[in-house]
Amino acid sequence: GRPKRDCDKFLKLHGIDHLFDVCVVMEDGPPKPDPFPVLRALELMGVDPSKSVVMVGDTPDDIRAAVNCGCRGVGVSTPENAKVCEEDGRAHDTCALSVAMKECGADFVMKPAFEELLDLFAKVE
Repeated sequence: GRPKRDCDKFLKLHGIDHLFDVCVVMEDGPPKPDPFPVLRALELMGVDPSKSVVMVGDTPDDIRAAVNCGCRGVGVSTPENAKVCEEDGRAHDTCALSVAMKECGADFVMKPAFEELLDLFAKVE
């Protein structure tokens, strides 16, 4: 978890603050891997924890928090780790951090982007 001021700064810096209805930060309660941050965010949005909820994270603690509250955990490789794997001629999800996320229960580990995430959701016409 990050402090509220860091969260606000990051979201505004990248022009995405308007996309987040809720933010749960370190001042709000116990950090991941405790499921509190995920459960609190769901509570604030009026959503029950379930396998329909996808928590995307880039650390094993993110995945543990998701799994420990009954949600799906999806890992995302960091650009740095993906680059190291690429330079070694390996798949992005074979670096130690990605393997650790899978061992913690990640459904899979995405490349450092979110295109693959869209495949998790049913297409609505």
